[in-house]
Amino acid sequence: MSKDITMCMLLPLRLVLIAANLLLATTENVHFHLHPKEHFAIGEREQAIAGIEASLLSSFGFIKRPKPQGPAYVPESLRKLFVKQNSIGMADIAKPGIHARSANTVRSFSHIESELDHKFQSPNRFRLSFDLSSIPSEEKLQAAELSLSRVPILNEDDSDPKLGRIFVYDILRPGAKGHSAPLLRLIDSKLINTRKNGTVSLDVHPAVKRWVNNPKSNHGLLVDVHGTKEEHVRLKRNTNEKDDTWIANRPMLFTYTDDGRYKMSSANQIMGRRARRAALRKNRRKDGRENCRRHPLYVDFADVGWNDWIVAPPGYDAFYCHGNGRRRWWKWTEICRRS
Repeated sequence: MSKDITMCMLLPLRLVLIAANLLLATTENVHFHLHPKEHFAIGEREQAIAGIEASLLSSFGFIKRPKPQGPAYVPESLRKLFVKQNSIGMADIAKPGIHARSANTVRSFSHIESELDHKFQSPNRFRLSFDLSSIPSEEKLQAAELSLSRVPILNEDDSDPKLGRIFVYDILRPGAKGHSAPLLRLIDSKLINTRKNGTVSLDVHPAVKRWVNNPKSNHGLLVDVHGTKEEHVRLKRNTNEKDDTWIANRPMLFTYTDDGRYKMSSANQIMGRRARRAALRKNRRKDGRENCRRHPLYVDFADVGWNDWIVAPPGYDAFYCHGNGRRRWWKWTEICRRS
């Protein structure tokens, strides 16, 4: 079984897919001051690469490099988000219907299978369990959604819409067989046409917020589908279902959080950066030599051996320092130094 993906976006690094719990993080510019390959002495390149990796891991909130187990699968909704974020080039998460406000990180979680799954015989009623321990306590939850795929129910003699409804409950207290019923709280419902196969998203923010604040209260979600006796919403894995088929259709929980480390730039800050860039363009000496300044440096993830834990993109644009004279430590250096 493949693991979930971690998905991070650093501006200007763009979107980065990492093989771990699914994460989409948006941050401000991260710059690395390196010499180009031809300027490295023996051993310096390896040290520089290790420094870049450490800074990337810190920016993603990781202590060490993730160790993926099995092939990586990226949910279709996040593939679309990947494309959209790259096309607009902004840090804010652009997803209609999600009131994420200042969220700059998206994680995905799949259902944790257990023996309890077998107690749900109906294809239309199932308990979903998610392990949210990978969400750092310092991050602020802004939104959460449950994504469910569907299988259309079609009859040759009836082409009219057949309506049903999906109910999702937060399990406040699990039931005890023969003693007590579970205590449930309805948090969202959605009207569906069982003849369609579009993915359905439900707002589960109240439940996830409660779990994050009190992890011991996380008893999962109960999903109940009304309006059909056949399987329409994919809630659990079928017997003998292949891994790749189930992975593409399994329920997914997406959380949208704000790590609090990066704020949107004001107009004055943007103008200040433009002024600094203009000053850098004027730093060539009269004798033709250049003062020390930053230069672009493309880092290929395959070349440096990071493509085992970074799925996409294949690389990113960093910077290195080169030139004559005393090096100046600019504001962008501080970001790297704090990592």
